[in-house]
Amino acid sequence: MANHFLVSIIQVLIFSSANFIIIIPTATSAKTEKLTHLHFYYHNNIAGPRATAVPINPKIQPVDLRDPASLFGRLTIADDPENSTVVGSAQGMYGSASQTEMSFAMVFNFALTQGKYKGSSFCLLGRNPIFTNPRELAIVGGTGAFRFSRGYAMLKTYYMDMQTGANTIVEYDVYIRHY
Repeated sequence: MANHFLVSIIQVLIFSSANFIIIIPTATSAKTEKLTHLHFYYHNNIAGPRATAVPINPKIQPVDLRDPASLFGRLTIADDPENSTVVGSAQGMYGSASQTEMSFAMVFNFALTQGKYKGSSFCLLGRNPIFTNPRELAIVGGTGAFRFSRGYAMLKTYYMDMQTGANTIVEYDVYIRHY
């Protein structure tokens, strides 16, 4: 009985592992890789009745934009419009990740709702030192037209309310390789 059980387990393992070594040709192997350039403005507003980003663990006020330690550890969830003619939204989160400079760790999905890429999205990930212009973050994936995407985004702060940091506009130049 024990030998029969052991043989059954070995058969299951062989059968299971066989499913993982089958190579299935993918549609992308025959497609040509494309480079897409997107240019837009991202508007982040953390105050007022129409706030697009909300701190989920707000620190005790006041926050001083000249003192990175006053924001360190703050995590914010955002659903920001991408520009004045809305073409999509940036949905994700950013957290203050430095005690010595104003720098955020960012994870965002840019969901496009208008134009040629409507219904597609791409994912941005990286370190965002907000007072450095320009700065670069990575594109690490996507959906729809941007499946298997990779690339980078160059960011420049276009406007920031230096009193409160509540209203910010950032220019994005995005370069995405995809199939």
